[in-house]
Amino acid sequence: MGFYIFAFTQYLCTKHLNTAHMSRIKYILLMMVGVLLASCTKTIDFEVGSSTPQLVISGYLCTEPGKYAINISTTGSYFGTETLKRINDAEVSINGELLTLNDSIDGRFETASDFAAVAGETYTLIVKTDFDGDGTAETYSATATAPETVELSSLLLQKVSNETDGSFTPFTTIIVFQDPIGENYYGAHLYLTTARDSTDTYKRYHISNTVSKYVMNYFDSDVEDGSLIFYPAYMLTQRILYTALDTLTIFPLDTVELELNNHSPEYYSYLQQIDAASSGDNPIFSTPSGTLSGNISGGALGAFGIYSVSRKKQAVPYYANTWSDERMTLRFGYKWKELFEQ
Repeated sequence: MGFYIFAFTQYLCTKHLNTAHMSRIKYILLMMVGVLLASCTKTIDFEVGSSTPQLVISGYLCTEPGKYAINISTTGSYFGTETLKRINDAEVSINGELLTLNDSIDGRFETASDFAAVAGETYTLIVKTDFDGDGTAETYSATATAPETVELSSLLLQKVSNETDGSFTPFTTIIVFQDPIGENYYGAHLYLTTARDSTDTYKRYHISNTVSKYVMNYFDSDVEDGSLIFYPAYMLTQRILYTALDTLTIFPLDTVELELNNHSPEYYSYLQQIDAASSGDNPIFSTPSGTLSGNISGGALGAFGIYSVSRKKQAVPYYANTWSDERMTLRFGYKWKELFEQ
């Protein structure tokens, strides 16, 4: 029908018609469009079923001594509200050393509390579990090589604004380090210890609580390989996001601690995919998050990786006109100027 309307319209364009003719033609065209729309109307029913669950294995090691975990679970449906199943019935080992199932967290298999990966060494993860329920355990594996530690040379807190109120950025954290030759994949964590909590070893607020804040660019594509890097890792304002529902207020003498990570490439790629998915780059009907590509062989999803750690601390400096008198009085008392403006 659409073709006939198009052909009829083209024919009319070649003719010179009077007003009466044009009125009748308009009526005919409206009737033809109505028939076309009616013939093209069709009810389409979408049936969204549950996808087949898949095994998910993910975890990482670090060159810093600590307890590290491999988590085993399953995927769920697109719109499912059920809690994802976690797998306890598995044998998990790294380079032949068995991991221990956590007593209180299902599906979490842990190393010894003092485990530390060694830079340059390759680690093989092996998971054996009867996921398909056929009575025989399937084997899933992944390998990763521990990257070298890239030492932070310094952490600079650079002032970038003089404003006294509103939404502004008083300073940025600039990290300085020597980039080793070759491809390296960097990430960062930011911590804050307030001057008020400085004597409490447990009051170290983890600012980078989302993947999007966690993954930094890797620098080989941005600067000359092997150069000295000056990178503005974080912008800090008077109030910074701590959780989805809470913020922290930064004051002079608070301590900023920046942790630089160097990742094994497979796990870095996996983190970038998570970052893209959580940032909304993947619409609801594009590739689902459950199909993020990783380095687990045997048909499981997920990734296994290793990262190294380097840290630097810096006290937040005082900049005149950055914090209001009301804020400084609230934190340091009414004689605060005697401490900072001498």
